[in-house]
Amino acid sequence: MAWCLVAAFSAFQFSRAPDPTDDLDAEFSALAEHLPPRGLVGFLDRYADGGTDDAARTWFVAQYALAPRVVVSRVGPEFLIVASGAAKPGGDPRLDGYIHIETVAGGHRLYRRNLP
Repeated sequence: MAWCLVAAFSAFQFSRAPDPTDDLDAEFSALAEHLPPRGLVGFLDRYADGGTDDAARTWFVAQYALAPRVVVSRVGPEFLIVASGAAKPGGDPRLDGYIHIETVAGGHRLYRRNLP
């Protein structure tokens, strides 16, 4: 019986803990109104520490929030998402050829390829 009470209390405490992906989901969802309803959207990998769990979580949340669009982890598509902290400070050459369109809560930015 005691273990049941411990498990119930633990589950209750866990359910009250904020989920860090909730804020990310809302932030990336705000970009949807500036994107076409379908297609590829580029995602700029972090200039440093690109393979961390946090970086992977950010990419996966962007993909989930913007579905049915397909978020690809590369530059090249017409639209490019630059998550907060992804661009190299002082100018990132990977953004050459793109123009800034929008910045949403959390500091995530949307760029569009500068068409000739």
